[in-house]
Parts: sequence; structure tokens; C-alpha cells
Amino acid sequence: MIGSTGQPVVDRDQAIAVAKRLAIDLAEERKEFLGRGYFVSVTDGDEREIHRESIDSAEKSG
Repeated sequence: MIGSTGQPVVDRDQAIAVAKRLAIDLAEERKEFLGRGYFVSVTDGDEREIHRESIDSAEKSG
């Protein structure tokens, strides 16, 4: 798996953690994204979605 910085991540759990952090960062830094249904998607090597993190949910918990 490749992280948001283009670096491989060790496993699914690490990929999800990176997605959560990215969603929080987007919610904090790009307020115009809030309320639009945007999300960060994690895909596997075959481009199948394995996790979806809502930017709106990240803003509430972050």
C-alpha cells in the first residue's frame, strides 16, 4: 500500500490511520470541503476500496 505521501504503508491498519489523519487535516485546513460529502478513500493494490473516512466526521472528532 502507498500512503498519502507516496510512501508504502505497512498494513491496512496503518493505511486507515493515515486516512483518518488526512481527513482531520483536510477538515481543519480546508473548511470549504465541510458539508459537501467529501471523504478520503483507501484502496488496496487492486484499487478496491477498503476504507472510507468522511471529512465531516473527522471534523467533529478532530
